[in-house]
Amino acid sequence: MTDKVGYNNQCPPTSRMMRLQEILQFIDDAVYAKTRKRLNDLQRGIIEGTLKRQKYDDIAENCGCSAGHAKDVGYELLQMLSNIFDEEVDK
Repeated sequence: MTDKVGYNNQCPPTSRMMRLQEILQFIDDAVYAKTRKRLNDLQRGIIEGTLKRQKYDDIAENCGCSAGHAKDVGYELLQMLSNIFDEEVDK
């Protein structure tokens, strides 16, 4: 069975982690191509947490920041990705 983000729920965890790294690399490359800047650790954490269907409170705890800061950075990240991919990107 495949969920919304294309993960096969029957894949072993190592396979899912490899896919996550591939997704992060794809997004980082797209951001770099457009902005000449790389994703920072918090942005990467937000993407990873979002793909794992985590709430901002959980993402913030994992990244060592406040939930409010994670939400603010997440909002800016989604706006930036929407501009880069020329379509709306949301959590």
